[in-house]
Amino acid sequence: MRAALLKEWIHILELQTTTSDTGAVKREYVETHKIKAYRKKLSASVGNGINASEEFIENTRIFQVRKYSFINENIRIKYGKNTYRVILIDPQSDNTYLITCSKVNE
Repeated sequence: MRAALLKEWIHILELQTTTSDTGAVKREYVETHKIKAYRKKLSASVGNGINASEEFIENTRIFQVRKYSFINENIRIKYGKNTYRVILIDPQSDNTYLITCSKVNE
């Protein structure tokens, strides 16, 4: 993969336990890393140009990122104003990952 393709910034969020001033313990996603990524384009056509209207591709994103040790299925990705959960991490032969994400309703 060419490094010039990595033009988008994504934020990696990890689930961490935090304690408030009153002593309440809660688990929340906290930003731990900011990395560059390439957002792949999705199309709704399947097969011989048949439109798959039943697919909702607006809620799905695919990012190509460098292979980092902190990337796993338990992270969340913040891209723009939206937060995404990781569905699939597909290792590639060029030391990159293809990460398929689904939008989280918050």
